[in-house]
Amino acid sequence: MLKKGVIVLGGHVQALGIVRIFGRNGVPLVVIDNTTKNIARHSRYCTHFCMADDEELLEFLLDMGKKNLYPGWIIFPTNDLHVKILSQNKQTLDHFFITGTEHWDSIKSFYNKRLTYQLAEANGIPIAKTYFPASANDLADIKIDYPCIIKPAVMHDFYRKTKRKVFVCRTPKDLIHNYKQALKFIPTEELIIQEIIQGKGSNQFSACFLFLNNKSFVKLTACRLRQHPLDFGNATTYAETYDIPELIGLGERLLKAANYNGICEVEFKKDDRDGQYKLLEVNTRTWKWHTIAVEAGTPFLQSYYDYLHGKEIVPVDEIRPAAFRHALTDIAVQIRLLLRGDLNAFRYRKPVVKAVWDKKDLLPWFYEKFYLLHFLRNR
Repeated sequence: MLKKGVIVLGGHVQALGIVRIFGRNGVPLVVIDNTTKNIARHSRYCTHFCMADDEELLEFLLDMGKKNLYPGWIIFPTNDLHVKILSQNKQTLDHFFITGTEHWDSIKSFYNKRLTYQLAEANGIPIAKTYFPASANDLADIKIDYPCIIKPAVMHDFYRKTKRKVFVCRTPKDLIHNYKQALKFIPTEELIIQEIIQGKGSNQFSACFLFLNNKSFVKLTACRLRQHPLDFGNATTYAETYDIPELIGLGERLLKAANYNGICEVEFKKDDRDGQYKLLEVNTRTWKWHTIAVEAGTPFLQSYYDYLHGKEIVPVDEIRPAAFRHALTDIAVQIRLLLRGDLNAFRYRKPVVKAVWDKKDLLPWFYEKFYLLHFLRNR
């Protein structure tokens, strides 16, 4: 009997990982992306590819459902906009598919970082010193060390418009100027002013979970040693498993408070000043380097697939040493770290899961280079 399939929203490294994990287990895959220039659709495991603009994605999915295409297949998102679309329309979509997201009442606590930080503070989870100004008039009352940052409560729309994650402010004058600049892109109720947590990129850690009914069924902790860009990165280039029970405890406390169910990554940074792990954000979906699970023995996706199809699953307690590397971006990061004299430039643990290279599934690796050349030619 053919296994029920999976619909993957998105087509780049994270999506390719989902496609390969399920494809190797005989699960049919459909990839939906807003561009044909993506690598996941070229995988040998991709059964079918569809293109749909983000603005039309919900209508596209509902149309597929009404045509009885892929009934009962699980939909997995790969970015926050996908999560929002699936979560806010979960009740309707679940008539046709199985949405791999929680209800919006739970998701919104992590979709909006203002709500995330408020929830964290209420539950004793450390965060950086944070302010939520109502207007520019409040900036004079902010007592914060410089440099500090201005960042959005909702990242994907801000990043799409600015191509940056934060505005760095080195003086009070910078703070006022950058605040006014940020208001050109998002409203004041989505702006956050926050101190910079002291420490190198190697101070960045994650606690990752398959969290169901107030219990961790699959979990791991890892250090995201290298990222691009170096200081306020939007993509991990190298990560490896670390045993940090404290992060598991903090993550579980936060997920219980939000009544969250599903797969997620809870990001922290260790502050050199006080040694505390301080919350950065929560990704309520798979994360770029989730394929580390292949070597770590932590089957997040497979277990969630079984759970969503009504099968009993058992907790996984052992986490094997493993690493993840995306060579295309990591090489440039290593060079920059080397120029800074940072020895983490050379860090490399085996076994390592390679983000794109797979000798049994070669086309995504070749197309990654082809699309890069196309982008460089046409940017």
